[in-house]
Amino acid sequence: MTNRSLLSVIVPVYGCAATIEELCKRVTALENVDLAIELILVDDSSIDGGSEILATIDAHYPQCRAILLPRNFGQHWATSRGIQESAGDQVVIMDCDLENKPEDIPNLIAELSDKYLCVIGSSSVRGSRTITRQVLRGLYGSLLSNCYRHDLVELGFNSFSFAAFDGKFIRGIVKDNSPYDPISLKVLDSGSPIYVVELITTPNSSRRSSYSPSENFLIAFKSLILAGKGFQVLCVKGLAWLAAIATVSIPAFTWFFLNTDSSIGSLIFGLVLATVFTLGVGVALALITSIILTSLKPTRPALVRQPESDQGTQP
Repeated sequence: MTNRSLLSVIVPVYGCAATIEELCKRVTALENVDLAIELILVDDSSIDGGSEILATIDAHYPQCRAILLPRNFGQHWATSRGIQESAGDQVVIMDCDLENKPEDIPNLIAELSDKYLCVIGSSSVRGSRTITRQVLRGLYGSLLSNCYRHDLVELGFNSFSFAAFDGKFIRGIVKDNSPYDPISLKVLDSGSPIYVVELITTPNSSRRSSYSPSENFLIAFKSLILAGKGFQVLCVKGLAWLAAIATVSIPAFTWFFLNTDSSIGSLIFGLVLATVFTLGVGVALALITSIILTSLKPTRPALVRQPESDQGTQP
């Protein structure tokens, strides 16, 4: 009798009541004589009826298991919780909206090896975004690319929203990190090489992030500080701008102060000096902190893309 390997598929669920049953059907259909499936759906306190569907999903699909969170914790927390509950030899994480095809899962796990403990399913096709979101995502991706010396502009926050991992590897990563941190940063900081498989996706723009703009900003800022290199570049540029401002403004306001008897001149001069000094010290401290944190980080991982001749599945 053949011992089947176990694949754990982790799906954070929020705002996907319309796709849950189809997702379960298509994922469990991948089970065969060599592969057993456990599908762990972590409901992040959905408000569209998803929780009610998941409460009885195991009656229709024995391979499925639902975890209902008592409140909304966010996608990263929900994903981490699902990974902690998994037992698979391989673990795949994916979104619940079927933007990525469950039928592509075999293409991801086929690339897992002793060398590549992480395989990303990436696509150049994306759902619609506002101009503001595109600009901020591009800026964040550029800074993150500086940190890891890879082109992560398009991968960004959701770079690992469809990815396969060695089970022991990803459970160890999650165990040793905060559940609120993005999976992508945990894996990047591990130093493990990453393999990228190009896939075709179906854009879906109907769902919104469960994070508020302020929470997304704090996660991005924290990740840049922990990543180190990109934040150092940002700080160095900031110091250069402050030096330029001080070089131009201080002599100008000194002349203004010496040639007027106005107390307003004194006030402006003092404010300029205080502002330049405060910002300069702040950026310098951030730079020093970043350098220290970077010195404690392991070697950055390699990012290997699948050859053009060996593409993922077509529609």
